Amino acid sequence: MQQAKSRRDPTLVVIGRGTCGTIFEIPGTESAYKKGRDKDSLWNDANLTNTACRAVTETKTCLQGIFPNTSIPRVPIVTGWISENDLQNWWRENLSQFPDDTEIGYLFQVQRILPLPKPSREALIRPYFPKEIHHSAYEDPDNKACLVRPYLGQRRREWEFSRPALSLQNFPLYLDQIEELELEVEAIQFAEEMAIGLATIHWKACLDGMDMEFVLGSAATNGELPTVVENFKTVAPFDIPAGDVERRQVHLWMLDFDKAEQLCLKKSWKSCCDKMVTAVTANDPYFPNPAAMGTLEQKLWDTFERAYLLAASNILLIQKELPKKAIEYPALFLKAWKKRATE
Repeated sequence: MQQAKSRRDPTLVVIGRGTCGTIFEIPGTESAYKKGRDKDSLWNDANLTNTACRAVTETKTCLQGIFPNTSIPRVPIVTGWISENDLQNWWRENLSQFPDDTEIGYLFQVQRILPLPKPSREALIRPYFPKEIHHSAYEDPDNKACLVRPYLGQRRREWEFSRPALSLQNFPLYLDQIEELELEVEAIQFAEEMAIGLATIHWKACLDGMDMEFVLGSAATNGELPTVVENFKTVAPFDIPAGDVERRQVHLWMLDFDKAEQLCLKKSWKSCCDKMVTAVTANDPYFPNPAAMGTLEQKLWDTFERAYLLAASNILLIQKELPKKAIEYPALFLKAWKKRATE
């Protein structure tokens, strides 16, 4: 693998932390590094993120024709993996660009999900941050890396009310907050987009989606999904062009596939279905809850169910390698999900 050239840019900035790794923004670009200590988890994330990105890219034209007024969820493209043979030299050349407390680890380069614009950030700080820290929250550079997790399947409980927000990084937006902000129409759109995204992950990427995330973020308005890199493990990291970052659009993104697994849909459907149901019910409450009784909750689930079945059936029409009875699987999955939700 060709050596990644030494960077002389400003110090890299932490814009996110998770169980799998830490995300570092590469200033002036639409790229980021994801670094972690667990090689297997990080590799699984990079590899299956690439699989998911390919699935979205290959089905976009078909799905956009079926859902002409809907934004198809995106997956950040992985652009490079630092191989074991290159790792020591790479860190020797680049460690100085990371924050002082950075430990050497494994990493890959990935398209950065751009943060939500300033008006959106301020609209979240005003009602949900303690008043005494409003000014510092507006000025805090860490809050510029604002991505929102839309939790369509849950309202805040006593635990969430007792712990006010202190950061905009991976900000959880619950259903009652969506109502307070008068975003019910947008929530219906998010439900449809999540359904399309999950159907793509299940029936094109053939992944169970375990612990995957949905976030609202921005993207440069270049009008196209990125080209997926073939055999990215052998490609040196490179920067995605910055794009027109001043003209950004808000998108729903799917990410974090480190705990996901491939589905063997040609073999045991029951095993696959169990994995898929566990993945949607054990995750954070992104998806509408099929067992919830509220008016908005039922609208969200009805929208999600219709969109999921429509997207899945059309994806399966072009999945010639799957058994013919696979056309029945999406409805069976939703039936099992509903049953699990009421248990």
